[in-house]
Amino acid sequence: MDRVLQALLQQSEFGFPINFSRDVSRGESWHLDERSPNFLGFYQLEPPNPNNQNRLGYQAIAKPDGTLFVNGGETWVSPDVRILVAHQLRSRIYRFQAERFSMGQSPFGSSAVLSSNASNLPEVLNVLDTNPARFQRFNRLITEILPQVRHVSVRPVGSNQVEVLVWPLDYATEKDYLAVPLNECGSGVAQILAILYVVVTSEHPQVIIVDEPQSFLHPGAIRKLIDVLKRYPQHQYIFATHSPAVITASEPATITMVRSSETGSTLSAINRTDSNDLQLYLSEIGARLSDVFGADNILWVEGKTEEECFPRIIRTISNTPLMGTAIVGVTHTGDFSGRDRRHIFELYRKLSQANTLLPPALGFIFDQECLTSNEKSDLERLGAGLIRFLPRRMYENYLLQAQAISAVANGIPGFRDSPVQPDEVERLIDAKRSDARFYCQGLQDIPADWMCCIDASRVLREIFSELSENRVSYDKMIHSVALTVWMLQNRPDELQSLSDFLIAFLR
Repeated sequence: MDRVLQALLQQSEFGFPINFSRDVSRGESWHLDERSPNFLGFYQLEPPNPNNQNRLGYQAIAKPDGTLFVNGGETWVSPDVRILVAHQLRSRIYRFQAERFSMGQSPFGSSAVLSSNASNLPEVLNVLDTNPARFQRFNRLITEILPQVRHVSVRPVGSNQVEVLVWPLDYATEKDYLAVPLNECGSGVAQILAILYVVVTSEHPQVIIVDEPQSFLHPGAIRKLIDVLKRYPQHQYIFATHSPAVITASEPATITMVRSSETGSTLSAINRTDSNDLQLYLSEIGARLSDVFGADNILWVEGKTEEECFPRIIRTISNTPLMGTAIVGVTHTGDFSGRDRRHIFELYRKLSQANTLLPPALGFIFDQECLTSNEKSDLERLGAGLIRFLPRRMYENYLLQAQAISAVANGIPGFRDSPVQPDEVERLIDAKRSDARFYCQGLQDIPADWMCCIDASRVLREIFSELSENRVSYDKMIHSVALTVWMLQNRPDELQSLSDFLIAFLR
């Protein structure tokens, strides 16, 4: 036994596979690779007893000076040293669940080891209070994460009970009657106290598992918590999360995607380099991880206006739920008409194909603007069938509706003194549709399908300016959405063709 333990401890690293499982009927069990050698943790006395009752279990403890202290006894232990090691390592795993537990009171005691469910938090904090320097550091970290918590303390209550108090003001005021019992605070406060206690007081590296931290902490506190945890790199931190804020703030060493299927959950590793590239690509096109994380598919559209309006059109006219599809607007689509459009589309291609946290792309819907047929064909070819163009020049071409414009204008405070009439708007539209300024350069004649190719955004800007006597400027994000809402409520038939076009991407 001594020789085996000495041989193990003389190695800088020693790895072995071991599996732990829990069954409802059979309870907990450990499984070792049968092909690997045994490392016996007992020896047998002579002569052997038929019932093997003379096997003595041994526990070996490595002291700080590097020597071994082997303690023998009659307590049965596993016959393999690896099981002993696994049990020891398992005791260093803390899992902080998203459920709220009553951690504010516990029996008085002398233990400094926090239980796995943090039920004895008041007890261990009371013990920590005997180490003033460490307790002050603990309190400073709490305030750094939760500025509204200025201090925590522990007091005796009831029969052999201790309670945690949370001070919203400096404890130097001595106004303990203003301190709040931990059980009356939000669950996030108790979770932070428990997590920080393990991080600050552990003499050995721990595995700290935090389940859905965004369920008990707001994004600002999550970022601060992760910043604090990074100062203690000896521990291993595992976050189970659906929050992009946790992923971006933690800069994780590994990312594992869990997907549910009929046969169970499957785990797949995400390349961290790809994930870092994902952040870069998204920032270059004006999107964020929070816009797309957790979706099943993404439909990329021209901009934020389309991102807001297209889902409304799909749900209202077609009565079709998006069912996990995120419609996300981008901001750099103008680059598609420039010399660098091949480079720009490469970002989208990588976004849709890389092994990252990004869901697959259903397609890209862009304005036609003044692209020629050859330019559009070239982009469609580059997109391998993913790029499609709106049937009309831009989304605003669906919004040139006189009644809608007059209704929206009349709903704007201070637009003008007298109400705007629909026929007044109609006359302005008729005047501008015959003006070559509102069409692409080189156009010889005003086309019969002028509604499809006129610069509707410019038309709306001039109409709003003229009708309001320059009091109101057309805001694409605000007024296009307002026009869409009015048309969906009053003239949905005029958006039916657009709805059909969008629905084709979801089938």
